[in-house]
Order: sequence, then structure tokens, then C-alpha cells
Amino acid sequence: MTAPLAAQDNAAIKELDAQLPGELVNDPSRIDWQSYGADLEASGVVDESIPGGGAARRFEVKRAAEFIYTAGTNVPLTKPVNRGDTITIGFYARTVSADTDDGRGIVRVRFQQNAEPYPGFGEETVSIGTDWEWYEVSAEAEQKLRKKDGIVAIQFGRTRQTIEIGQAIIVSGSGTIAGKGPVTVAAARSETPELEMPDSVKGAGTLLNNPAQARWKFGGSAGTYVNREEPEIWMMQATRFEVAEPGTTLTDLYATVPIGQAIKKGDKLTIAIAAKSVATNAADGKAVAASRIQGTAPPFESFASNRFKVGDKWQLIKIQTQAPRDYTPGGSELQLYFGGSEQQVDLGPVYIFKTEE
Repeated sequence: MTAPLAAQDNAAIKELDAQLPGELVNDPSRIDWQSYGADLEASGVVDESIPGGGAARRFEVKRAAEFIYTAGTNVPLTKPVNRGDTITIGFYARTVSADTDDGRGIVRVRFQQNAEPYPGFGEETVSIGTDWEWYEVSAEAEQKLRKKDGIVAIQFGRTRQTIEIGQAIIVSGSGTIAGKGPVTVAAARSETPELEMPDSVKGAGTLLNNPAQARWKFGGSAGTYVNREEPEIWMMQATRFEVAEPGTTLTDLYATVPIGQAIKKGDKLTIAIAAKSVATNAADGKAVAASRIQGTAPPFESFASNRFKVGDKWQLIKIQTQAPRDYTPGGSELQLYFGGSEQQVDLGPVYIFKTEE
């Protein structure tokens, strides 16, 4: 497997750190932050017009909750921050839509420990405009934030809204970063690490999708989903889906994998899904998941519906199918479902091939 992207980005991060006030205490090249919320969909956005590297995370809060902390994203620290130090976060953001009187999004920034009872400090509510802008929040640390569980929480669950958050920079020892925006920034990690292909599917055909997860959509009310690094799988990224309550619906916890290339009627397709069961109450110790390909426009017709079991070791699940009609580039997507049972499933890269004859 290739080296982690963090190592490849190290030189750029050191160069940025030398130009910033205070000490850099996060990895600004990362935007694959942990996100949470039963009524939240998180996905990646890649566009050269996005400041700070051309990439952002989109957060769609589908239903407002009573408390703002019920949905959010956590930016992890890479170095500890001591009690009494000044800590500042700066980030690019914009509001796509919001159910507010002025159309501006609402987020709350909180410096905290990501472990029970989640102690924190420096809470500040920020109004996010509709154009890309640079926002900063600063506070004096009321407790030590450790490297292993120190985070800056950006919370937004009290408002039905869609916001995008781009590159984030966190420093210790300074009450400001750059006012209206950094002069020099490290490129935010955008779409995908270097493509890695399992040996068993090399030469399988033409790859129709991006196997990495930065541009996928995740959502559903049946449980939670968390993006995480996974050194044991190709491209070292995975998403953990967890259903903790019985009586949920299979389709109410899902991942959506865009298919960027065109598909013609009669095309033979091979789907290869990397997955592992982490925990399950099933008697055979295997989690249950399902998949289907569907159109992205009405009437959203689907094909290749499959249900499959996932063992407790990383495996590549292969599905063969044939397209019933034509799909334009971006006109189809693969849906993967993980609800319906009390279980935890890790989803790694997914490969969709048009099989060569």
C-alpha cells in the first residue's frame, strides 16, 4: 500500500506552520472530519473556486433539533494545548441554504475533549454568509486538550440548513490567525488518495467511479456513520456504520457512491465492495448489508438489488450485473444500506467496473 497522505503533505504543513502566528495544532490538509447527527447528510465538494485548496465538506441538516449539538463535525488536534494557552480556529465556510430570517447559516464553535463527559470551553455562535468567507474564533484554554481526544467541535443541529466548510487552521499561542483569511495556505485534501486497486480486480475493465470516499454521501436515521483512517485497507480510509437500536429499516442508514461515467444498455458491470463486520448480534457473526444501482433523476428506477453478509475480516464482495438502459455521466449511483440490525460495519473503497468483453 502507498504511504499515508499525511506523510506526503508533511512538507507543505511545515511550510505553513512557519508562516502562521503561534503553533499549528491541526492538519489543515484534512477535511475528512468525523461528523454526526441522525438528520445530517455529509458529503465532499470539490471545486477550484473553493478557497484554501478547492475542497470542502457539505453538511445538510434535514430537520432542526432542539439543541445545536445534536449535529456537527469535529476537527481533531494533532498536538496538545495546555491550560491557559490561547487557542484559535480559522475556517472557510459558506451557507448554501438556511431556514433563517436572513438566509445565513448558524454554527457554534466549541473547544473540547472528545470523550465523556465532553468538557469544553470558548463556545461562540457564528453567523455564516452565503459567500465563501474566513471566520475565526479564539479562547483561552480552561483545561488541557490532549492530542488523543482534543477537538474543535463545529455544531449546527438547531437549524435546518446546508452549509459548506472548507479548510480549517487551528493554532495555539495566538488570538488571531490572519483576520480576513490566510495569505498562504496548504492545499486541503480534496478528492482522493492515490488510487490503489486490489489484485483480484486489476484488469477487470473500465473503472466508472472514484473508489475513495471524500465525494460520497452518507446519511440515514437508523444509526451513525463516522469517517476514519484504516491502515489495513486499500487507500487507508473507511466509514463505520453503527446501528445500536433494534427495529430500524435497512435503507435508513446508507452510503451513496456516484458513478461518474456513462453506462450503456447491456453493459456488463462488476461491483467490488470492501467491507468488514465489526460487531453484530446475528447468530452467525456476520452483519447484513444491501446494495442497488439507481438513477439520479426521476423516476429513480433501480436495478442490481442485492443483499449480502459481511464477515469479521476485510473482504472484497463482488456483484455482477447488467445495465437495463442507458445512463448519462453522473446519471446513476450505487446505494449501499446498513440498517435493519444491531451491528457495526466498516465500509472501505468501492470499485465499479464496466467489464471488458
